[in-house]
Amino acid sequence: MCSTVQGQTFAKRNTFNTDHGLASNHIYDIVEDNKGFLWVSTDNGISRFDGKYFQNFSVRQGLPSNEVLQVLKDKNGTIWINCFKQNPAYFDDLTNRFIAVKNNAELNEISKSLLRLTLTTNGNVRFSGRNKALIYQNNKTIVPIANLSEDLAIENKKLSLKSSLNINQKKTIRHKFLLYHNKQNIDSLILNSATSIDKQIMLDNQLYLFSNKNLGYKIAFWGIKPLSYQIDSIHFRTDHTLQKFSNGKLTIISQDGMVSIFNKDNLRQLYQVNVGRATNCAYIDRFDNLWIGTLDKGLVFYSKNKIKTIQTNENFINNNFLSIAVNNTGELAAGNYDGEILQLKNKLITKKTVKNPNRTTWIRKIIYTQNNIIALHDIGYTINFGPTRNILAGNGSFAYAKSAALMNDTLMVIGSNSGLIKLNTKSFETKMVRNSAPEITLSLVKANQFIYYIGQKGLYKYSLVSDSAKLISLGKTWSSEKLKNLAYAQNNMLWASTASGKLLLLHEDKIVSCINENTGIPENISCIATQNNSIWLGSKSGISIIDYKFKNGKLTYTICNVSKNDGLPSNTVNDFSIYKDTMYAATENGIAKIPLNYKNSAFDIKPEITGIKINNKVVEVAKTYQLNSDENNIAMQFAGVELSGHFKNIQYAINDQSHWNDLDGNTLNIQLNNGSNDIYIRARDVNNRVSKNSIQINFFIKTPFYKAIWFWAFITICISSLIFWVFSRRKLAKQQIKFNQQLALEQQRSTITADLHDDIGATLSSLQLNSAVANRLIHKDIKQTQKILDKIENQSKSLSDKIGDIIWSMKPGKDEFMTIGSRIKNFANDILGATNIHYHIQIDPTLNTKLTDINTRKNIVFITKEAINNIAKYSQSSHAVVNIEIINNRIYLKISDNGIGFDPFSTLGNGLSNMKKRTTELNGIFHLESSKENGSIISVMIPLVP
Repeated sequence: MCSTVQGQTFAKRNTFNTDHGLASNHIYDIVEDNKGFLWVSTDNGISRFDGKYFQNFSVRQGLPSNEVLQVLKDKNGTIWINCFKQNPAYFDDLTNRFIAVKNNAELNEISKSLLRLTLTTNGNVRFSGRNKALIYQNNKTIVPIANLSEDLAIENKKLSLKSSLNINQKKTIRHKFLLYHNKQNIDSLILNSATSIDKQIMLDNQLYLFSNKNLGYKIAFWGIKPLSYQIDSIHFRTDHTLQKFSNGKLTIISQDGMVSIFNKDNLRQLYQVNVGRATNCAYIDRFDNLWIGTLDKGLVFYSKNKIKTIQTNENFINNNFLSIAVNNTGELAAGNYDGEILQLKNKLITKKTVKNPNRTTWIRKIIYTQNNIIALHDIGYTINFGPTRNILAGNGSFAYAKSAALMNDTLMVIGSNSGLIKLNTKSFETKMVRNSAPEITLSLVKANQFIYYIGQKGLYKYSLVSDSAKLISLGKTWSSEKLKNLAYAQNNMLWASTASGKLLLLHEDKIVSCINENTGIPENISCIATQNNSIWLGSKSGISIIDYKFKNGKLTYTICNVSKNDGLPSNTVNDFSIYKDTMYAATENGIAKIPLNYKNSAFDIKPEITGIKINNKVVEVAKTYQLNSDENNIAMQFAGVELSGHFKNIQYAINDQSHWNDLDGNTLNIQLNNGSNDIYIRARDVNNRVSKNSIQINFFIKTPFYKAIWFWAFITICISSLIFWVFSRRKLAKQQIKFNQQLALEQQRSTITADLHDDIGATLSSLQLNSAVANRLIHKDIKQTQKILDKIENQSKSLSDKIGDIIWSMKPGKDEFMTIGSRIKNFANDILGATNIHYHIQIDPTLNTKLTDINTRKNIVFITKEAINNIAKYSQSSHAVVNIEIINNRIYLKISDNGIGFDPFSTLGNGLSNMKKRTTELNGIFHLESSKENGSIISVMIPLVP
């Protein structure tokens, strides 16, 4: 069985549907605006896409109807939409809403039919329907025009072109075009065609004519006196249904779904893409990417780059490849999870199958020797795709291969579930490595005359000369790290990835450097390959290419991340193999061929503000805001516009651009202080490069009168004028203060007395009554007496807790069981202990001694209880963390979970409001972050009251 490799200029990168946030999978039209957003009209509203997030608009955001048939951009960059039998509407950037045009009777009338939006030669919007046409001009006036006329601008004159047709006896269709200037016919031209023209488009003074068959024309006008023009015809592959111009390209969709892209000037066909009959529209963006809208499959993204792919029909072989190898002649073999091996030789693909009827076979490793191809799988290995051979362990049992490395022409070392095994590639005899631990070998790599491999206890080094292995100590710092993959580089460098997402560099068997996941490398590394001073990391999220230098004990490096957005057939990469200047990557959806010198483009991702709320009220987007003192709760929504998907996240800074914070998701919720607050916004791409463009927004929040300078100046004058009187009355004031303190103490005593009388007194009375009853029944009814004694015990415990609460609320104690930490831990245990949520509580041990203010203690406990209650009830999380610490006389409270998050704009209830109110009472700052991917984080900063 064989198959041939098929390639195309455009490669499919991704498919977006409702699961990704798209409003609907039924797409009518696509356009890109001046900011770089992609607008996608559907039968369920219109979606704005920044390359990562969809923002959907419906009738709630001003659409006349949710069925948006058409989207158009005029010369000013304004986005227009055409809904089914509704007035047209345009998008207002300031309000983030659509506004319908309803102030014209003629437009209202023709909108009741099937309206169509087009652009005039000068970029204005034309509304056509019911044999009428209107133009929406710059001054927002609507002017009627003849429906079939097209605007021209030849020799600096504004002209119009009208068409008519008739059919002669030979069934040739005669198209006549009349040229008008100042309503006077000045010339005409004739076009004879075998088919009728059912669509005409004027663009850049060139008239494009399309039939519903496979024929089209382009008429280019050059001059008037005499009338000069050129007619070019084009024959399409099949009958076509849709045409669209975008960014210098003409896209034609045939009835079978084939998308053909032409140069609009010379009508030369550039390339073709076939999605199938579901194709409904196509668009070329400013970076020459192709976007295809379908009837039921969503939005399909294609682009061009240096990465090539090898894929075959799914009926031929499963493209989920686990292993790959290329020999020194360029012959390629790749194995999958179904026991199938794809072989590419002399541009011809063949398939081999390892048959194991009792189980599914994973082809874990393919190795080319001088004369053979050895494929290792779960239960053994094959030679040149022949029958399966078993691998014998030292005790005579069968071993299962995990990995392997070729040492020389006659020796291959296999890592198995039973340890390290040597295989003679001539006689195919197997032998256990002496002193090799009988444990699972996960990964191994050749290093000159040595083999490094990973066992259950750690990293081992096998010497071919001594035929023995030894365990390498990683030191105390790294002893807890579990290694996963190995790669050997030049100059005796060994790279090792860990289960925790770190990349360790060993030199002469000592760890000399570490690259962690915070630098941009993936957390789940599945394979490693090295070439010169580069290391390639395969993972579940694509490929990371690290160019590094290690000099004088210092490691320097740059990282380039590659994903489906760059051309990989899948983000799941399982194995590498190098041939000449190309890296071959086995993925779960085909094989990628990547140049070793590959560098993806630098993307200057522009941040955009897509919405602002102040005190939960939507406001227009602006650069500055003058707000009242109580308008300090700000919520901002952002986008990093980069359609090919290289946007990573937004970063923000408040007043100080030397300290930037990463924003999870695209919404920032923050509470600002009074005065001037500058918020800076920038975007970051997948390689951690920050955007050149940034946004600065100023929020000036008025200071309350009691905090204003003039107020305190007035107070100072008043105090100065009364200072003599104050001194003369000081003794009386001290007496008054003492009296007030005694009064406050008396009030506290009254409160305690009331608590003791109402709550504890009642409990004591009940204890007395129950004791008397138990005393009478003790010799008559033992069981009833036991119940009463149990009740007495529970009441006594409750009484003890109530007395403890009263004492704790009034006076901090040094006892372990009276600290604020114990109160929070006991409450968390009561609430979260009954759920499946694992939790961790970390409280500064000095908190109880430093925090003596009763009001602060009480509010911190209440805020924490409210947050823990919310986690237990709504978060659906598996882990929660409560952390309280004191830094620079400030109390920092942080409560986080990894749940489903929530939308702060739509959250009902008083819980968040109460927490914010308690924070404000303590002159603190309340901050909330929440997203579906990362859960919720509540951060509270409260100044420590001495």
